[in-house]
Amino acid sequence: MTSLAASGSATAPGEASPEIVCSVLIGRVSKLEAARIVDTLCALREQQPAVSHEVIVADRLNDAVSRRIERDFPEVRLLGFPPDASLPALRTAALVAARGRFAVVTEDHCVPARDWLAQIVSAFAREVDSVAAVGGTVVNGLSQHWVDRATFQCEYGNYLPPRKSGPDTDLPGMNVAYVRQRLLALDRNALVAGFWETTVHPTLLRQHARLVFADEVRVAHCKHFGLMEFLEQRFLYSRYYAGNRFGRIAWPRRAAALLLSPLLPILLLWRFQRGALRRRRYWDEFLSLLPLLALFALVWTIGEVAGYALGPGDALARLE
Repeated sequence: MTSLAASGSATAPGEASPEIVCSVLIGRVSKLEAARIVDTLCALREQQPAVSHEVIVADRLNDAVSRRIERDFPEVRLLGFPPDASLPALRTAALVAARGRFAVVTEDHCVPARDWLAQIVSAFAREVDSVAAVGGTVVNGLSQHWVDRATFQCEYGNYLPPRKSGPDTDLPGMNVAYVRQRLLALDRNALVAGFWETTVHPTLLRQHARLVFADEVRVAHCKHFGLMEFLEQRFLYSRYYAGNRFGRIAWPRRAAALLLSPLLPILLLWRFQRGALRRRRYWDEFLSLLPLLALFALVWTIGEVAGYALGPGDALARLE
């Protein structure tokens, strides 16, 4: 089993290989839909037009699907980790092991479009040298059931296509590619502290790097949640976010956030519907999902209150 020391600052990063353009980094944490990663890996194997790439899966499950990956996908570098390893720590370990020019991040239940890697490379080629990251759109790969449509709208409704391409500070954490050396130059603590869209992206922006959205860079999100399972994940994520938002000693700011918490459900519902507001064709869908979205906003608020009051606890390690 690979040591998580790979995510620590004392470990030298993997040397770059001129033959590898993209290093695809996948943290395998999802017990739900555990075999979905097979679809992900098949889609990566079938990329057209072909782009030289490697796939690194940092796996904390070490289960029957892990053995299937070893057997059926010998080209994949499978790294094993303890079951309490967080997703950011897994991604960081995969980053350290990577050798490509671009570090491309997706999740173990996302299925990329056939031209995904080619579109990523093209998007970087169109931009100036200051671009550090390119993100893209997300479509719902499981739209048959009410709960699946609602969970997708809650998580990724703002990334539905079509979305304007160009400079953008809001990139999805599971359909994004980075200039690998820009990530390796960051403080390793920032990489393992939380999800990169909330820790790394602000850091890159403070360094005057550019983040770019590319509508044609597309993945399908394919993860089924039971209602209670999704509510648990929403609570954990919002507790983690709030618990780390202001640091451990910023109690005045934490107290102010607690006092403003009753307004949070309204703000969250507005965030959920931003995609619908931009694209009128999604309005009917949003309205049909409103009861569940309101429930999600309430649980999210409860999680933030717990985070501000009690800190993050072990929420990050329990997130899938």
